[in-house]
Amino acid sequence: MNSRATLGIGSLMLSVSIALGAMGAHGLEGAISPKYLGIWNTASLYFALNAIALIGIHGVAERMNGVHLKLIVLGSWIFSISLWIVSLNEILTPLCKKLGLVTPIGGVLMILGWALIGMNQLRKTQ
Repeated sequence: MNSRATLGIGSLMLSVSIALGAMGAHGLEGAISPKYLGIWNTASLYFALNAIALIGIHGVAERMNGVHLKLIVLGSWIFSISLWIVSLNEILTPLCKKLGLVTPIGGVLMILGWALIGMNQLRKTQ
């Protein structure tokens, strides 16, 4: 991914995180249990952290492996969307809980993407 794409995707992800974080704080409080509101907040936080990190590295993104950056973006979406939907299970249907089964896939992709970027950058300095 080039630096413009990384900055653009990170910025869009951050706007989604802010919007859905606000929705949780103002629209879901009292509508879902504190347990599920906490899950909603975790999804929003992780999404925002990955967005901010992508924005932070955008200037050097062209020197990084684009596949690793794509793992992070894909993992962030899978992880957070699955948790946002799981959080709504009290409102929608208990079947939403099953979507939580894909959450670890998103988490692993985020971890793998950031770890690979870190290892590649350390290798380049040696």
